[in-house]
Parts: sequence; C-alpha cells; structure tokens
Amino acid sequence: MFGISAALTTPFDTGGSVDHARLNRHIAGLRDSGCSSVTLFGTTGEGPSVAVDARLAALAAVIGAGTDPDRVILALHGTAAGDIVEQARAAMAMGVSRFLLPPPCYFDHPPEAGLSDWFGAVFAPLADSDAQVILYHIPQVTGVGLPVSLAAALGSAFPGLVLGVKDSSGDFENTRELLKLPGLQILVGDERQLAAGSRLGAAGAISGIANLFPGRLARVLSSGKDDPAVNALVDRVVRYPVTPAIKAMVAHASGDEAWRRCAPPLVAIGDEDSAALAKAHDAVARSPG
Repeated sequence: MFGISAALTTPFDTGGSVDHARLNRHIAGLRDSGCSSVTLFGTTGEGPSVAVDARLAALAAVIGAGTDPDRVILALHGTAAGDIVEQARAAMAMGVSRFLLPPPCYFDHPPEAGLSDWFGAVFAPLADSDAQVILYHIPQVTGVGLPVSLAAALGSAFPGLVLGVKDSSGDFENTRELLKLPGLQILVGDERQLAAGSRLGAAGAISGIANLFPGRLARVLSSGKDDPAVNALVDRVVRYPVTPAIKAMVAHASGDEAWRRCAPPLVAIGDEDSAALAKAHDAVARSPG
C-alpha cells in the first residue's frame, strides 16, 4: 500500500528562498508520525512558484539531511515535455525515482489525443529508467483534466512507469471509476473521501492535512472509517485559499510564524483568519482519533 504522503508545505526565508533548515526540521517531525513518504513542491508546496533549480537544490538538501530518497516524491512542473524529462533525470541522479505529474496547464481544452502525445513524449525517454510516475488530476487548479480513459491508456502503454493516479478533483464518482482500473494505485486528494476510497481499494493519499495530522490519516486509511474531527477541519480549511491556510496551521503548531510566508502570487492568511484556523487545529488535536 502506498500509504500517507505529506504534501509538504514549503517554508520561505525573508528573501523568498526556500528555507532548507525549516523544511528539514518539518520532515523530521513527520517522518515517524504516520507518513510513508513526503511529496515536495506539489500544489500545497507551491511548486509552480519555485524555480526548477531551487526545487532541485531543496531536494538535494532534503536528501543530504538524511531523508531516504525512496521516501521522497517530487512534483514535476512545466508545459514542455523536455523540461519535465530533465527535471526527472536530475532527481533520479540523487536517487529519487517517484514523481507526481499533472497535465500541462495553460492550454485551452487540449484534446485527449494531444494529452496522450504529451505524456508519451515525457514517458518514452524514461521508459528504461527506474522512474515511477503518479498522474495528477486536479483540473480546478490546472485547468486541464486527466480523463479516466487516458489514465487507463497510459497505464497500459507504460506499465511499471505509470504507478497510479492522484485524484484531487473532489469528484468521488471520478475516483470510483479510477479505482476500477487494473494495475494502478489510486490516491485520494480530498481527505474527507479517504475512508470511502479506502473501502474501495484506494492505496493512500498525498495530503496537505498530513502536514499536521499524518497519524490520524493513516488510521483512516487502514480502518476505512471516517475521522469526523479531521473532516470538520478540512471543511474549515477549504473556506480559505488552501495552501496559505495549511501554512497558517503549521505556523501555529510549530510556534514559528515564518511558516506563514507564501511565494507570489499567493499571500499569507491574515491574523484573524489564522487565529480561527489555529482554534480549528487545536480542536482536532484535543479530539479522540
């Protein structure tokens, strides 16, 4: 089973650079708290706002601090297939072989055949490598979806290389259809759907809330039972821009206000909303789970 991967939020210093020391302290705190892995520079990690060389430098710092590369997933970003391949090869040179890959954004409703060609251009150069790719379906953010039929075709065309799909669409009927596909590990993006997904065979989640409560999510995954307190927290979080909200709660939980910093174009949650999120976090921490 894939398990629970923390969709790491990214700390920035006062100059806007990735704060490697804070990032490594955060990972160390999560490593033995129920996370099977950590995912760097996904949506919660503001990956598209961080330059490629800065992402790779942070990856090197994480591995250099002692995190097992087998427990690291790197999100890849870009619209040119060749750029994605270069990022993947640079990470594999450091020992990282698992990747999270959304479709290319910016394009206006590209046809499924075009998306298939794009993914094929990424995967063909990696076909003889150890790379394993999790396809990332989050159309409300990227503007470009990943049809179930395309996921099935890519899984058949590139067995072993296509590990599975992370479904962050929030549409559980779409997740249900993905779970019918043979040979693919399906990951749930919305924590409120994790228990239902687990009962149908979901392999785990890449989760923003896992920055805060990975052990509770691991229990939801293993038991197939909802955690009402965690679900209520997610209900609260989605009232705000999600990434700044997660960062506000990490700042509260760690006692380190620097975690509230965001990279443009995101901005930090204000003090009043941060206080409300802190109370919501503490309600979960006090609740049985």
